[in-house]
Amino acid sequence: MRNLPVVLLTCVLLYAGCDTGLSPIDEPSGITGVIRFSNWPPPDSCRQIRLAAFESYPADSSGILLALVSGKAVIFPATLTGSGLDRFVDSLTYEWTTKNTNLQVAKYDYFVVAWQYGPNIFSDWAPAGVYTVTPNSSAPAPVRVLLHRISRYDINVDFHNLPPKPWR
Repeated sequence: MRNLPVVLLTCVLLYAGCDTGLSPIDEPSGITGVIRFSNWPPPDSCRQIRLAAFESYPADSSGILLALVSGKAVIFPATLTGSGLDRFVDSLTYEWTTKNTNLQVAKYDYFVVAWQYGPNIFSDWAPAGVYTVTPNSSAPAPVRVLLHRISRYDINVDFHNLPPKPWR
């Protein structure tokens, strides 16, 4: 009888910890965050803005297309600017999940806001902002898409202080 309170407490704690039993976990995997913009360029020099994630830091511009085709890089399915969206917003919130997109549960070494500044869709691109953990820096930090978790990654974009292209 002396162990009855311990047994009852254990049963209550075990029961409280079981909310789904053996049902499959259906939590989303992905990333979310806020992109903060400053010093927008003239409207005619900002064709579109996209989020892109690369599994490894791109060494040259020719490797970008290869990384995209091979699945080593992914692009957010929607443009962040374009028709119907005011290009001069202070910030945009994004949510990118693995459901119905090419984003994978993986580590991405280079997470970038890409900016198309000219008419050539294949060559007129530059990084406008990268995810970094060092304030006032453009040193990229890895982004992890974790299984059944939405992780937050914010990016600052200053069009007067663009990060360097990872290639020459």
